[in-house]
Amino acid sequence: MRELAYQIVCGTLEGDGHSDDLLHSVYTGHPELSSQQRRFLKNLSYGTIERCIELDAVLNQYASVSVHRMEQPVRTVLRMALYELCYMDQVPVPVSCNEAVELVKKKDCGRYASFVNGVLRTLARQKDSLEIKKDWVRLSLPRELLDHLTAAYGKKTARRIGEAFLEHRGEVTLHIRTDRVTTAGFGKMLEEAGMLYEPGRYHMDALILHNASDIRNLPGYREGLFFVQDESSMLPVLCAGIRPGDRIVDVCSAPGGKAMHARMALGGRGELLARDISEAKAARIRENMDRMQFSGVTVQVWDAARPDPDRRGTADVVLADVPCSGIGIIGRKPEIKYHALEHAAELVPLQRRICRASAELLKPGGVMIYSTCTINRAENEENVQWMEEHLGLVRESLDDYLPQQLRSRMTAQGMLQMLPGIQESDGFFVSRLIKK
Repeated sequence: MRELAYQIVCGTLEGDGHSDDLLHSVYTGHPELSSQQRRFLKNLSYGTIERCIELDAVLNQYASVSVHRMEQPVRTVLRMALYELCYMDQVPVPVSCNEAVELVKKKDCGRYASFVNGVLRTLARQKDSLEIKKDWVRLSLPRELLDHLTAAYGKKTARRIGEAFLEHRGEVTLHIRTDRVTTAGFGKMLEEAGMLYEPGRYHMDALILHNASDIRNLPGYREGLFFVQDESSMLPVLCAGIRPGDRIVDVCSAPGGKAMHARMALGGRGELLARDISEAKAARIRENMDRMQFSGVTVQVWDAARPDPDRRGTADVVLADVPCSGIGIIGRKPEIKYHALEHAAELVPLQRRICRASAELLKPGGVMIYSTCTINRAENEENVQWMEEHLGLVRESLDDYLPQQLRSRMTAQGMLQMLPGIQESDGFFVSRLIKK
């Protein structure tokens, strides 16, 4: 199991891989893994990636060689083993130490076996007295990212956001296809399968699972009775106010969650075009539409930043869930935090090109829903202000579309920023704009 976790941790922290893609690849390549083994694998690999800053700070205190001067396999093995020692109490200390030594030998670094063993034995004796005073190390956030969040939201809120990123609730939110089964009826199916769940916090068609290891084994998966979608990601379609008969374009659609939600809102009447930039992304949308048994959806490869003269002025609703820095979903994809700010600076010009092309698709009076899974104001509020100044769009209140607990002065002005640790969701931004 640790060798499989090593592949995920190394591929993410030392390469350019994504933790969720690597984990899925391991699951696919090892169908024999039990649910317990899968949980152990995910906890160890994601936990090590998530806590890397803190783990490195501790290792630098107790190892005679700094982490970044170690051989890559040694560094990765020590990070994983230290995470086990500190955060996986069910694993006996001698097992963690011995497994780390054996793993470093397998990686052709046997000459460092005694070094690894010595560091871990020392840390095992000292772990209860470890003290980390600096917030950015304790929260395992890059210092510049914590400073950025503090400048935007204040020290107390920034700390709560960082703490929320580290919470492992293991939740999976299901969006129920309520034209085929009621939410209560699907809940009974889950109960009969021994699944623990609770109702959605913000959307009546959502159920939150607490013990799902593989959603493909859930009742109703093959029949297309649900798809996975965080409640925050349900907000764009909720705020769009889609009516049967509308013409809708989802410009950055993959994997298709918002398009599927929009298809349900149309009730089988109207036109839905789901686009994304590559055939691989389009194939993923088609796969999800087929499983959910949704017909009448056109899936197309199209660069959202590219104008489309043939469709200019034809859409009632454009859903623009643009590529973003992803700071709001660090809790699910922990490697995002290590490069988030540099990616944010690169993405703003692209986001604005997409917004310009998307606004051209709208009819006069049409609705554009702009959304991101980040909590970075340059990608959110500042982009909305730019759209109002340059694209002939005007914000409209979200309050008629939102549950009472999400309404605020900000939503009355046409924007909603969900913050981890403040709301019970991922970090997410949505704005409703009308074309003059």
